[in-house]
Amino acid sequence: MKIRIRKKRKIQFTDKKHPLAGIISTLIAFVSLFLMIGLFIHSGMEKGNGGLMYGYLGVLNLVLSLAGFILSLRCYKKEEVYMLTATIGSVLNGIIVILFLVLYFWGTL
Repeated sequence: MKIRIRKKRKIQFTDKKHPLAGIISTLIAFVSLFLMIGLFIHSGMEKGNGGLMYGYLGVLNLVLSLAGFILSLRCYKKEEVYMLTATIGSVLNGIIVILFLVLYFWGTL
């Protein structure tokens, strides 16, 4: 017969909330990620000759992701908030911005 000793769960009551800017930044990151995947798929169907419209949508996506990154960075200055959404937003938006910049510089070579 085995006896399991369970730890008591600690319940903490707090006034912390997820910041609205962090939630918006995370939503922008997911929209930007899906738009980027869609642009890659449609550009691949055109065999790299997507035209000017794909370029405009890519630049718009870059600006959108950059705005989401800046929005998530503002959340780090706030106190008594959860940083989960701000962290997810900053990481995803940062990766998307880096991918678009690498794609841009790779295309100029």
